[in-house]
Parts: sequence; structure tokens; C-alpha cells
Amino acid sequence: MIKLKKALLSRSLFRQCYILCLFACNISFIHFAAYVALALMVVWGTFLVVYYEITKRTSLKTRYGFWLIAFLLSSVVTMLIHMLDNALINFVFILHLAICFFIFYSVHTEKGLNFRRELYNIARIIVYASTILGGIGLALLVLGVDFEVLNIRFIIYENRFTGLFMNPNQLGFITVASVFCCHMLTKKDFIELSGCRRISRIWLACCLAVNSISLLLCDSNGALVLIIGYAFFFVVYMMFGTESKFNVKQILVRSGACILAGLVIVSSMFLLRTVCQLGFAQLIKTKQSITTDVTDPDQPEEPGVTFEHENKNVDSGRFILWQQGGEMFLSHPVLGIGKGNIYEYGNRMFENGVKFSDHYGDLAPVLTDFHNGYLTILVCSGAVGFILFCIFGIRFFASTTRHVLRDEKLQHSVFPCMYSFLCGYVIYSFIEVTLLFNLMFTVLFFWLILGYTSCFLTKNIPDHPIAHVKILGMTFRKTLF
Repeated sequence: MIKLKKALLSRSLFRQCYILCLFACNISFIHFAAYVALALMVVWGTFLVVYYEITKRTSLKTRYGFWLIAFLLSSVVTMLIHMLDNALINFVFILHLAICFFIFYSVHTEKGLNFRRELYNIARIIVYASTILGGIGLALLVLGVDFEVLNIRFIIYENRFTGLFMNPNQLGFITVASVFCCHMLTKKDFIELSGCRRISRIWLACCLAVNSISLLLCDSNGALVLIIGYAFFFVVYMMFGTESKFNVKQILVRSGACILAGLVIVSSMFLLRTVCQLGFAQLIKTKQSITTDVTDPDQPEEPGVTFEHENKNVDSGRFILWQQGGEMFLSHPVLGIGKGNIYEYGNRMFENGVKFSDHYGDLAPVLTDFHNGYLTILVCSGAVGFILFCIFGIRFFASTTRHVLRDEKLQHSVFPCMYSFLCGYVIYSFIEVTLLFNLMFTVLFFWLILGYTSCFLTKNIPDHPIAHVKILGMTFRKTLF
């Protein structure tokens, strides 16, 4: 009984279970059970938020927590204003926000926690799971297996590789997250301080190979932007974060090197994707032609898969979606409409509703989004919520940038890896479902890494002396502002 109580009160255990549950929500067939477990997880997470807020005042100890509290309160006001429209769905999203803010991001408030071991456990499972699932998916692709069960398309979905996952874009993000975890697991300092054993280099090599090929074949432009951003910002760190002082000439030379490296990374990634797609398309076509010759020479040749978007538009339809988002924002510019009302308000305002909403089926009222994290916040929370969230984000990234470029000893830790991933994610958020509101792996993984990054800022790097300020009877640390 005591062990059960301890487990239920463990925020560390909850984070690991919750993020892995969301990971499972992306896997075909397993997602049915995962969504049931997710509902229970939300209840567990809500309990933990309330319990630790009462006993530990977590929100008041959270770094820059004032802005998160203000954002949460503005979301509550938005929900109350639109009480007659999907209040229950909006309430669930508010609980989700509280879990993101005060369980995942506020991990730095937990005294005595070995956050590196927690991160190691999650990274190891993601590496193993993505490598095994990706390997099976690629093997089935080479064998020519392609079928549909219960409206779930296996291996190929709309001419793009999806493997054993539900959607090519979800697969794309998972592959980048896996490569990122693989990179962190190569850091000797991280392994030693976590108190865990080093992962086999064979596993890490397999993870890198399998997920890289899957990334190129799923043709996810968003995921490609994320991996390019990650690589570019890591190069920037290697140029400017490994030394503390530079003269003007060094700054100019290294800046030019970063720009050149960025051009090389971008061109290389697009070239590799083209070559990989053409190679696998030719391999499958050759296999199909051999099979056709053996079984029935008169059988017409089926059109081969090319692993490219069926929608040839550069924006993949996002421009129309963003235009609709802009119109919805102008209808309620101050406090927004609430995430749960995007689908219904879209049906009221537009003849065919919000673009792509029909792809979500019965879950459209919950999943409909603008494929732009910033625009979604602007529409759902209005200018007030958007400004509050931006203040938090700017303060956090400004502090993180100062620290990552100031301490040259960090190059052997995972801190630069996490910083580079977050910077890439900021760009990725312009074209994908990210940042807030959605109960998805793409969103919670961001808050997970944000939380572990905050641990480095508060526990490993000396900060300025703390003053305390009282606002409306609540005491905040000066660093919160």
C-alpha cells in the first residue's frame, strides 16, 4: 500500500508513463488501448497538479511561472466566456495545460531528483522502440507488404512511407526525436551523471540508420525542417559556445562558417531525401515487375510508389488554413475562442469548415488545428494569451542562450543538444501542430525537454541572487519576471 501511494505521488513516474503513452498513441492498433490509458493519465496528472500545488506551491516556485499562471487564468476566462460552446472539451485542454506547465516544465522544482536518469530512461525506450518499429516497417516495405485494416493504412499512406505508425508526419517527428535521443546517449558526461550504463554503439548506429531512412521516405517537410534546425543550431553552438571570448574578426569568420554550414546542411538533406526516395521507389518497382512476370505476364503493371506528397503545392494547403485562422482570430481578437471551439466555429464561419478537419473523423472537435503552433495560440487564447506566452518563451530562451554560450564546459553534456532541439522546434512550430493544447507526443515531448533544460539552468548553473516580490498576496521570486 505504501509503495502504491509512493508510485501515485511520483511525478517522475508519471512523466515517463505519460510521454510513453503518447508515443504509443502514434502506433497502429496499439493506439486504441493507448488512448484509453491516456484518459486515465489525464486524471492522474490532474491529481498530481492539485496535490503538489497545495502541498508544495509548485506554480510559485516555477521559473517564470508568473507568466504561465497568467496564461492559464486567461484560458479559464476564455472558457467561461464561451461556456455554452464545448465547455467540457475546453476544460480538458486547460487540465492539459496545467500538466504541461506544472508537471513537465516545473521538473526543476523537484528537490533531489536525478533528472538525467529520468531523461536517460525515456531516451533509451524511444531509441529501442523507434528502431524496432522502424526496422519492421522498412522490412515490410522492401517485401512489398501494403494493406489496410479498419481504415488504418499500413506501410504506405497517400504515397508516403508511414510504416507501423498512424501518420507520416507523426512518424517524421518521432524519427527526429529518436535521432536527438541517440545523440544525447552518446554523451559520456550524461551517462556517468545519470548513473546508468552506456547503450551499445550497435543499437545507436541502427537507430540512426533506421530513423534517418524513415525520415527521408515519409516525406515530412516539417520533420525535415526540425532536423535541419537541430543540426544548424548545434553547429552554431560548436562555433560560439565552446569558447567564452571572441574578437570582431572571429565573430565574422565564425558567422560566415555557420551560414555556409547551414547551406550545406539544407542542400544535403534535400539531396539525400531525393536520392533515397528514388532508390527505394526503383527497388519496389523492380520487385513488382519481377513478381508480375512470375505470376501473370498479362497482368497490368500497378503504378509505383514515389514517396512524395500527392499534394504538389509548396504549402500543402496550409495557406488556406492560415487564412481561415486569421479570420477566426479577428472575430475574437482579445481572449480568443478556446481550442475546443475551432471545429464548431469553423463550420459556422466557412462553407466547408476548417480545412483538413474532415481528416480527423469523429475526433475533429478535439484535433482540428491550424498546423501552426503560434497561430493556434493566437486564435485559441487571443492577443492576451499570445502575449503572455511569448513573454514566457522569450524570457526562457534568452536565459538559456546566455548560459549555453557562456559556459564552455557544457560541450560534454546534453544541454547543447537540448538547446539545439528547442531552437529547431521553435522554427518547426510555424508549420506543424505544436507548442500547446493538443494531447500529442509532439507537444508533450517539447515540454519534457523544456523542463530538463530548466533543470540545467536552476540546478547546474549558478544564478543571480533571488529577491521575492508579492503580487495579489502571492510571493514570487524575482527571476520569475
